[in-house]
Amino acid sequence: TSPAHIKALADDLAAKYPPRIPQPKCTNMRLSGLEMYEKTENIPFVNLGERCNIAGSRRFKRLIMNKKYEDALAVALDQVENGAQVLDINMDDGLLDGVAAMQKFLKLIVPDPAISKVPIMVDSSKFHICE
Repeated sequence: TSPAHIKALADDLAAKYPPRIPQPKCTNMRLSGLEMYEKTENIPFVNLGERCNIAGSRRFKRLIMNKKYEDALAVALDQVENGAQVLDINMDDGLLDGVAAMQKFLKLIVPDPAISKVPIMVDSSKFHICE
């Protein structure tokens, strides 16, 4: 084979079999925890549980700052039981090691099916915490 021969084959095949771009079967937003959440046109908004956010809950902040992660899980569970469809977790605080706190809390949430059944939104204005 030569470059000219390969080009001739490619041109011939391209004419017979033009590339097809697959169309998505679903255009709804889909999020996944252990259970899938699908945002459809019939759902006007997403119920976001924001109490696992250092800036959104004094109780949660106090528990995390005092390293009471097991007790902080109760905040997450309460959010899910009260209808949160997505759980927002934020550890942005100047006096907290946000990376360590985020990792510790997420590692406690994941094995708990009552909490991890909903999608988790890792929320931070500091990119290194999200990594």
